[in-house]
Amino acid sequence: MKKLLVILFVYLASFVSAQDFLGYSASEYAGVTAIDIQPANLADNRFRFDMTLGGVSFKAYNNYVGIKRYGLKNLNSGLLNYYPAMSDSTKHLTGDQIKANYLETRDGGGNKSVYVSNRIVLPSFLVEINHKNTIAFTWDVRNMVNVDGVTPDLAKLAYNDYKVPALWPKQLKATNLSFQSMSWAEYGVTWAHVLKEDNEHAFKVAGRFKIIQGVAAAYLFVKDLNYQFPSDTTMNIVGASVQYGHSNNLYLNSANELKYKFVSNPGFGVDLGFVYEWRPDFEKYKYDMDNETGRWRRDKSKYKFKAGLSVLDLGGVRFQKGEFSNNFTANANLWEIRKLKFDSIPLKAFDDTLRKRFVVDNSEKSFYMALPAAISAQADYKVWKDFDINFVGYFAFQFKNYAHKVHDFSSISITPAYDHKWFGIFLPVQYNWLYGWAYGACARVGPIIVGTDNLGALWGNKTFFGMDAYVMVKVPIPFGPPKDRDKDKVSNKKDKCKDVPGVWEFMGCPDTDGDHIPDSEDKCPTVPGTKEMKGCPDRDGDGITDLEDACPDDKGPIEFKGCPDRDGDKIIDLNDECPDDAGLPEYMGCPDRDGDKVIDKLDLCPDVPGPIEFKGCPDKDGDSVLDKDDACPDQAGPPENKGCPWPDTDKDGVIDREDDCPTTPGLKELKGCPPIKAEEQKVIEKAFASLEFATGKDIIKKTSFPSLNDLAKLLKEHSGEWTLKLSGHTDNQGTPDKNMLLSEKRAKAVKKYLTTKGVKMDKVIAEWFGQTKPIDSNDTPAGRQKNRRVEMKIIFK
Repeated sequence: MKKLLVILFVYLASFVSAQDFLGYSASEYAGVTAIDIQPANLADNRFRFDMTLGGVSFKAYNNYVGIKRYGLKNLNSGLLNYYPAMSDSTKHLTGDQIKANYLETRDGGGNKSVYVSNRIVLPSFLVEINHKNTIAFTWDVRNMVNVDGVTPDLAKLAYNDYKVPALWPKQLKATNLSFQSMSWAEYGVTWAHVLKEDNEHAFKVAGRFKIIQGVAAAYLFVKDLNYQFPSDTTMNIVGASVQYGHSNNLYLNSANELKYKFVSNPGFGVDLGFVYEWRPDFEKYKYDMDNETGRWRRDKSKYKFKAGLSVLDLGGVRFQKGEFSNNFTANANLWEIRKLKFDSIPLKAFDDTLRKRFVVDNSEKSFYMALPAAISAQADYKVWKDFDINFVGYFAFQFKNYAHKVHDFSSISITPAYDHKWFGIFLPVQYNWLYGWAYGACARVGPIIVGTDNLGALWGNKTFFGMDAYVMVKVPIPFGPPKDRDKDKVSNKKDKCKDVPGVWEFMGCPDTDGDHIPDSEDKCPTVPGTKEMKGCPDRDGDGITDLEDACPDDKGPIEFKGCPDRDGDKIIDLNDECPDDAGLPEYMGCPDRDGDKVIDKLDLCPDVPGPIEFKGCPDKDGDSVLDKDDACPDQAGPPENKGCPWPDTDKDGVIDREDDCPTTPGLKELKGCPPIKAEEQKVIEKAFASLEFATGKDIIKKTSFPSLNDLAKLLKEHSGEWTLKLSGHTDNQGTPDKNMLLSEKRAKAVKKYLTTKGVKMDKVIAEWFGQTKPIDSNDTPAGRQKNRRVEMKIIFK
């Protein structure tokens, strides 16, 4: 039995290699390697081409037996001497001495597990199709071994070669005890696509389809194992239902070499990924080049923050089952485990022993092994330039009740990094659900990547429970910055005049004046011109180049060196003050039709002679109002009355425009109106002063009726000569529209009352002005009182 454990350990060791390149795989310069954690990172990546020549990643951990670091100092004189074939020394250590000096166990706690994984990366590469699309071809060989569900009691028994007397009397139980291993090759095709770029936001998706070629696989799974060790030589098992199998190529021959044949059916796997990028400074990463605007920089990462989600290793592969590896039901009483021999072909001998000892079920001819499926969430924040912090959450599906699978362990990690095009340093800090906290380091120098996720296994920890390392060699061809030597937005690759700024139209060669004629063919390279003029301008299109044209902006005949003479008076327009009217040289080309020596364009009366002081117009009555503007050209009058004398209809010495009573003779001091008797004036004033209305209404209060009655009587006495003008006003309380309506109603109310008292309707004029004509401030009650009024004025008509 002890030799079987040694054989099992050798078998496990033959498969150790690598899982993921934790510190490096999330780098923006990971290239084709990024697929393993997030396929969508290939979209808009920093490489036009990236090829992995080869790489290997190794990881081996458990959570029960650790190696004491200080014991390794005596490794050559101690542990190696345990195997005579490994040393010529005659000094040997016993197993107990090895455990005491070199090993340490974690007793108690939960179940114990062993995890060994490796990835061998064979030539793989990516090729960028365009800015939004990238494809990749990958080739990996992967190996994984899992031992799970080992209870602390079972681990203690195995570690101490079953010599644990305290456990012998006990009935022990293990739930979901399992061993799985698988080696397989993957051939993957990945397509990554930029789904959307909306300046500040970008979304990427990707998928990898993998053909799985199985190399070898084995599994042993016990749902409920009830067992007892009566001693260190015997074992009892009660009714354990065991699922067991391995691929039919997994026998060791006498030379201890594996017979590998690809006996599995081709399987399939899928990886899917999605990435979101936040690009608040997106404008810094855009440029114009080769007649395209808003192109993205390919050599720079645009994001400040990005987050991703990926689903990895969905799928599996079916193996042909070994002939003698079958499910069985285990019942054993005092099974003498020390007598078991597995010397010739150990795994075949183990199969034979199980087949002969227990009841087997050989109905299954094949088995399906699932890939180590997982979900990963990633986040990355750029702190400053090439410094960033990366987070990776890796959530592995263990499928504890499923026999045919291998699995990883969940972990979370935070990685501060300096990530430059040709150099990178990554310092991951990880918590793994199997072995706990670990800190690592990775260096990328040009095409070489070296790292580990657990520096504590090399120095620092007093005892370590596993180790890992990885190395990779690549051929990276990253994008460079846009190359435009002369800064004319035409790339060097397409620029025919690389050292002189030019335009896209002529592939980078200059057209200084922008006339669509290259400077090399332009006789006037600094001034826009036409092809007919060999690049020289002829702005007026008269067939004379501007350099030879005396009037380059006006079309003219050669006779006048390109200057026009629109009116044909032989005086060119440039010197003609009246270019549209034929004139005389003495008047600079301007005409004088009436011969008054005032040229027509300055003559207000060009067809009638007049003096210069009146701009060529006559004034017959000498009132300084020109005849053309004089309504009375033969009678002098003031200008304000268009040259006519003012009228005075009633001949009272007050001209009509200043006479308030133009048809009735009056006094000048009363603006032409006759005087009103004092007692009559008092009647009018009393009627005005006594007039009151109900608040906010047009209802006249009764107290106002006596004075209004007196006013009506007076108006009837003067009905032949007087007319009363009523003017309604309000304060500014309320809206302007309502106030206008109220003033109208009150003025009309007074008119209606007077007409009911016998005053003729045409002898009362009502008008209204709302709040537009205040006579006092509306800021005080007294002022507003004055503004609420109906004014009364006697007019003679």
